[in-house]
Amino acid sequence: MRTNALLLAVAVAASGSLLAQTTSKNIVGYVNKTVPKNQFLMIANPLNNGGNTVEEVIKISSDLALYHFVGGSFTGSTALGGAWIEGGDVVVAPGGGFFAFGLDAADVKITFVGEVAVGKVVSIPNGLSIRSSALPQAGKLDALEYPVGDETVYQFVSGNYAGTDALGGTWLGDAPTVAVAESFFVLNNEPSKNWSRSFTIN
Repeated sequence: MRTNALLLAVAVAASGSLLAQTTSKNIVGYVNKTVPKNQFLMIANPLNNGGNTVEEVIKISSDLALYHFVGGSFTGSTALGGAWIEGGDVVVAPGGGFFAFGLDAADVKITFVGEVAVGKVVSIPNGLSIRSSALPQAGKLDALEYPVGDETVYQFVSGNYAGTDALGGTWLGDAPTVAVAESFFVLNNEPSKNWSRSFTIN
């Protein structure tokens, strides 16, 4: 997984202002993510692209299955030979997430292309949901200004779930570390809350 130079600049924003010497305030770029063959991976769309539907966001030439957690159950999207035969109209906007499963005999490389979702607010409902950073950044959730409260974050690692609990706004152990375009389950024991970022582009 690689990001281009424009996306690397986003990491600076976590600690203050992001200065862009351009005539536009849009930050565009790409993110690569590899789905191993015959394995599940929890990933997320890290960039805005059109209406953020599956067929707009995920351009591939291989076979891939996606599983979206909606209303307490899963729905699917399936691509064969790169063509989405079902679920191509499902919206996968930055801040959400889904499972991907490579159906090919080889790993599937996904290249996300689009604009950084500056100012995007991610809603975290009470109960179980899949969420991700709306920005293409890696790091501990504290550094990404995650609104920690009373909850458990579950990451899917090598076929198993790894959970990290938080109580009263404090992680019971190290804060979870996430990769760019990685999604995770949140079991939120509080009322719905928002995950927003505090930086500007000058």
